[in-house]
Amino acid sequence: MSFLSYTRDFHNNLLMFLLRDHKRYMPIVTFFETMTQNLSELSWSETELIATEVSKINQSGFCSGLRSGMTKALNADASELKNTKLATALAFALKINQNPNDITQIDIDEVIDAGWSEQTVEDIVGLVAIQSLYNIISNGLGFRQLPEGEFIEIANDTVNKGGYTASFKQYINLMNNES
Repeated sequence: MSFLSYTRDFHNNLLMFLLRDHKRYMPIVTFFETMTQNLSELSWSETELIATEVSKINQSGFCSGLRSGMTKALNADASELKNTKLATALAFALKINQNPNDITQIDIDEVIDAGWSEQTVEDIVGLVAIQSLYNIISNGLGFRQLPEGEFIEIANDTVNKGGYTASFKQYINLMNNES
C-alpha cells in the first residue's frame, strides 16, 4: 500500500498517482518516451528489456511489473539480452545504475567496441536515469505491485496508442471527463 494518505485510494497504481498531478509529471512521461522510442540504435523493445532489468535490480515491483507488461506487449524476447552486443549495453546500464561514479573510459570503450555508437552510450545513460527516477518515486512512495493483467492492459494500451505520452494524455482526458 502506498505510504501517503492521499494516495491510498489509488490502489497501489503509480499511474493514478502521476495522473493526479499530471502537469507536474507529464515531463517525465515525455522524457521516458523519448528515452525508449527515439534512440539512435536501440529499439523500443531493447530499451524496455534494459529498463526491466534496471527496475528488477532497484527492487521496484511496480516498475518491474509494468516493464514486463511492456516487453510482452512489444513481443520482446528476453533471450536477446544474451546477445553479446545487447549484453554489453545491459552490463553498462546496470553498472551506471548501481555505481555511476565508477564509470570509466574503459566502460564506454567496451560499449563502443561491441558495435554501439557514442550516441547510444548517451542514450543508455538517459534511459537508466529516467528509469531510476520512476523506481525511486514508486519505491519511495510505497507503490508496489499490481496484478499482472493490469500491467498488460496498461502496456497494450501504451503500445496501441504509439507511446507513453499519447496513452497518458488519454488517461488525463478520461479522468477529466469523469470529474
